[in-house]
Amino acid sequence: MTDPDRLSPDSINALQARFQDHSRKAQTHYAVMHEARQLLGSDDAADRWMTTIQPGLGETTPAELVAAGRVDEVLACLRKTPPRGAKR
Repeated sequence: MTDPDRLSPDSINALQARFQDHSRKAQTHYAVMHEARQLLGSDDAADRWMTTIQPGLGETTPAELVAAGRVDEVLACLRKTPPRGAKR
């Protein structure tokens, strides 16, 4: 007899893979946010930068690009941003 509420091994493996993918994406986002916070001076400034379309990144936000796996482009753009308190 089988339990209809019990997940199959394939379902459990799929859930684990999905969780690991989400975990990697969250860790990557956090790492970029950490660098942005260090450069820009606060969590609020880093969040604004991540959620605002930036020159040189096209018609999308850094957060969207990070989610798409384009971290190197985002970090290159961030590193060109003047540090907090710098004159533009």
